[in-house]
Amino acid sequence: MTNPSRPGHSAVDDADDAEVVVISFPKCGRTWLRVMMAKAISAHWGLPMELCADLRLPAFSEVEPRVPRIIFWHDDRVAWRTPEELSGDKGWYHDRKVVFLTRDLRDTIVSQYFQRSRRPGDPYPGELGAFLTERRGSLRTCVEFWNIWHAARAVPDGFLLTSYERLGADTAGELARVLEFCGLPAPGAGTLREAVEFGGFGRMRGMELADAFRSERLRPGRPDDPESFKTRRGVVGGHRDYLSAAQIAWADALITERLVPAWQPLALAADLA
Repeated sequence: MTNPSRPGHSAVDDADDAEVVVISFPKCGRTWLRVMMAKAISAHWGLPMELCADLRLPAFSEVEPRVPRIIFWHDDRVAWRTPEELSGDKGWYHDRKVVFLTRDLRDTIVSQYFQRSRRPGDPYPGELGAFLTERRGSLRTCVEFWNIWHAARAVPDGFLLTSYERLGADTAGELARVLEFCGLPAPGAGTLREAVEFGGFGRMRGMELADAFRSERLRPGRPDDPESFKTRRGVVGGHRDYLSAAQIAWADALITERLVPAWQPLALAADLA
């Protein structure tokens, strides 16, 4: 039987040889981190960014074998599952490293709502309040997803926990920490600065409009709708602009009741920022 944790979709061609897997629930800043890592690898090794079409990092490894094979994905099709449907079997990761990227869960779910309702694919027809309480692919699922990975964090060969908020607070420092964990040479200050500038919000928004990565996944749903962009706002605590006080209280209660206590500060990170 196929392991439910084995990557699918765009990652499948690179999965068997992957050395590092960067995992997150959708809308935790994965594309931002991916763009900066791609630019850092390109700058350090003198490899053209054009190799990395669709932000496929293993393309660098095919030209320069010293670059670890790094793939990005969401694990177990988490955005389409109920909590009960998630798999706790993470054996596929046993001989690999995992970077687990988190974000304040209230910001995550608001951003995921706009991903689902304003971008191509299978548009969510309901309002944000309804999506918040959905059993499939929303807050309940993400809490269980985090619980599973907290329990399985010793399964991979190495496990690095990072967060959207930590990247925002010290972008260069956290990017360097991720790169070194992946097995890449310690980047110089110039390389880090170049990567951070390349991944800046305004620059990424411009690249999305220009279809710089030649990927439908990295284009706006509608160029005239700011909420339909993959690079949407980039704000810590932005959920406060969309959720009512009662909705925030409901989310906070679910997190504190169901999420493993050690990771609750990550789920409520905007309150500490």
